[in-house]
Amino acid sequence: MHVEGDSMMPTLHSGDVVLVDMQRRSPTPPSIFVLFNRMGLVGKRLENIPNNDPPKVRIISDNTFYSPYERTVDEIHIIGRIRWFAREM
Repeated sequence: MHVEGDSMMPTLHSGDVVLVDMQRRSPTPPSIFVLFNRMGLVGKRLENIPNNDPPKVRIISDNTFYSPYERTVDEIHIIGRIRWFAREM
């Protein structure tokens, strides 16, 4: 997949190519994942929020311009974990 936008800067840049492991869909341990939310496919850092019923996930952009937010596990669809990226020079 190609990255678009600046929400994961400085880790991922717009135009980067990422490899998504679609078998890794649990946000444990915390890492960067591709998920489908109401806006489409997005790459975000996910971490479980312990001791919640229903289970919740914190969704974090590496760019501090964007605020973290929380959703229940049922409100998001995790496509897979980003395992690798490449950047054109």
